[in-house]
Amino acid sequence: MILSFMTYALIISALVVVAAEALNTGAAARGWPRRFAWLAAIIASVIWPITTLLPSAASTTTATLLPFRVTVPALQVAAGRNALASVTLVDEALVIGWVLASGLLFARLLADIMIVRRARLGWPVHQIDGKHARLTTDVGPAVVGLRSMELVLPQWILSLDEPLRTLVLRHEEEHRAARDPHLLIVARLATILMPWNPAVWYAARRLRLAIELDCDARVLRAHPSTQRYGMLLLTIAQRRTTVPTALSPMLSESTTQLERRILAMQPAHRLTRPTMVVAALTAVGALALACSVHPEASTSPRPSGPNKVTTPGYFEFQVEKRAMPLADNPAPRYPDKLRAAKMEGQVVAEFVVDTTGRVEPASFMVLKSSDPLFTEAVRTTLTAMKFTPAEVGGRKVKELIEMPFIFSLHVMSPKDTAGKP
Repeated sequence: MILSFMTYALIISALVVVAAEALNTGAAARGWPRRFAWLAAIIASVIWPITTLLPSAASTTTATLLPFRVTVPALQVAAGRNALASVTLVDEALVIGWVLASGLLFARLLADIMIVRRARLGWPVHQIDGKHARLTTDVGPAVVGLRSMELVLPQWILSLDEPLRTLVLRHEEEHRAARDPHLLIVARLATILMPWNPAVWYAARRLRLAIELDCDARVLRAHPSTQRYGMLLLTIAQRRTTVPTALSPMLSESTTQLERRILAMQPAHRLTRPTMVVAALTAVGALALACSVHPEASTSPRPSGPNKVTTPGYFEFQVEKRAMPLADNPAPRYPDKLRAAKMEGQVVAEFVVDTTGRVEPASFMVLKSSDPLFTEAVRTTLTAMKFTPAEVGGRKVKELIEMPFIFSLHVMSPKDTAGKP
């Protein structure tokens, strides 16, 4: 089940990232903010697979029972074969690895928070060009903290002339106004929740770049001096801090991202309408394809056999103890109209038996029916029926049951029913 979920999540997140890339291209051409596409991609990559998993995490494979015989006046029940049971060692290993990786990343996040909090105690607050900021020896320029979002500047910033300092302060103020530190912490938490998902890591990196590109664009709209701003980025990059900065947006970035930021400042050629249409269709197509992917489609090869059947919306795993009807269950009432017409028939129903042994009424589905009156008789009786719940690993779970109800006008002996499917 875990392997199935992880495979499904990888497929979904990869398609979401493709859609985000297409949206990023269109947004860049139009001068629109780009970070929202990547923020949405990160959230969707985590939430989408989980919302699909939750309703079916306690579900099992389809269980097929031999016919539930409804006769007049007798009732005969035949039980099906038991399924193989055990949770695979692969799933257990994946769970252990997942928990360990997430735990280590979460511990690293806490360590980064403590490092920044401890360092802030030694950074004095100064007023620089009318703005309150903490001065450091080599950290920044950056915005630190989720609530306070304080400006952190290195002391050498004071040696710059006033126009350059204005650009630095405006850049960090834009980060604070857009609450960019909150977006970065969302990306960090997403990688902690799914440390094995490369698409989430890729989207988190692209979000960080998009945050800086959007901020650069806002600064240049207020101070349209591309050459001066580019030189400022190069100057700051040469004195880039080595202190961990994953918690805060910074004016300085890695060499690769700095190059992209400088190139993005150049006058962009407007994309042609066909190119914009292709980008939009790519995003829509990727999302539509993601919607069409079902969890069971990504499951590893399944064992074959009569008791290995899956139903859309339910993950496949083996059951140790099958859900079985109790012996004293009431029988569906033979419709008087059909009895008078001497009409026999069959209803094949599908429904979920919950952990208490009761049938979930909303899950009732008719696969085959000879007459609507037979269907209604079965539907009415199911609410009063009880089952022994299915079990996996000693824990009661829900199970999807497929059960035929045969309406017959004569009593069938065990010998007669032995050969029936």
